[in-house]
Amino acid sequence: MKSGTSWLNSMQMNPIDFAEIDYLDPALKDGHKILYDRILNINIRFQDRFSENLFVSESYNQGIDSNPQSIKIEISSEKDLFFLFHHEATVNGFTQIKALQNLQMPFKDYAQITIATLNKVEQNYNGYGAIFQVMLDGSARLEINQTTEFRSVHMIHFDFHQVEESFLRQTIVFKYNQQRKEIKYLTQSLGECRMRATGTFK
Repeated sequence: MKSGTSWLNSMQMNPIDFAEIDYLDPALKDGHKILYDRILNINIRFQDRFSENLFVSESYNQGIDSNPQSIKIEISSEKDLFFLFHHEATVNGFTQIKALQNLQMPFKDYAQITIATLNKVEQNYNGYGAIFQVMLDGSARLEINQTTEFRSVHMIHFDFHQVEESFLRQTIVFKYNQQRKEIKYLTQSLGECRMRATGTFK
């Protein structure tokens, strides 16, 4: 009989087991690679919806000399499969973003500075706030503010758009298949643990 540690290891998800469906992720089909994937508590301002946990994923499309050619941020909700927004920035389009917000960083640092800002929201929710304002036309804006004792200081914002229906359908199908595979893998792992516990595992 194997040790309890081995039993625990058998329950851990192996990324290789999901490689066969990961490439089907619509967000990665255009060559993007995931840099950041977290669940953040973001205040939503849209009709009767308020603060809830949202999935925030950031990916990049790497160009020559490891410099990103485009950055994409995806925001979704586990409570609503139809809630899916994208922020996209390219080398050329970043010039306008810099001008509108008086940003000083070059485009190659945009992704890492964005991640650092989102980490502050995750780690210090009382000191840094995130507001996701959804407009009636399907556009949205994620604002990151630093809260001090006397005022709220605007740090940076990201303009989003609601994804097209075809992309949304692909994403829903992908998430459904991914969850099916995870459930299947967990069921098999639990079965193996039971057999190990009874000494019937070969």
